[in-house]
Amino acid sequence: MKIFIDTSAIIAYYNADDRFHRDASRVMKELSEGQIPLTRLYVSDYVFDEATTFMKCVLGNPGLAERVGDAFLASPFTSILRVDKEVFEDAWRRFKTSAGTSFTDCTSFALMEKYGIGAAFTYDGHFTVSGFKTL
Repeated sequence: MKIFIDTSAIIAYYNADDRFHRDASRVMKELSEGQIPLTRLYVSDYVFDEATTFMKCVLGNPGLAERVGDAFLASPFTSILRVDKEVFEDAWRRFKTSAGTSFTDCTSFALMEKYGIGAAFTYDGHFTVSGFKTL
């Protein structure tokens, strides 16, 4: 199964103070042990930006931001999807008609549809509302 990993899940997994940390750790363990079938993890360049910026600027932990960014860039199990002109325009259309959904989420939805990714590891309810399965 292809799984898109969202900012909320990345933050929850790496931030021990996050209210979803325990659950995120459980999900990551199940993924690594094969209890949740996985063919590949996907993250977008926008989510990469959000997560590493949050770690550096909000959590005040630039070292963690660098380690997480480097881990995503080097991972043989994760692909970074880039927002191109087509995805950007699709996301902008979605953003203008959605209630309360961030532009970054709209880029995630557009990328998931473009690449046939039906599931997301996220704690953001907008993914479910938009028709995606969530872990």
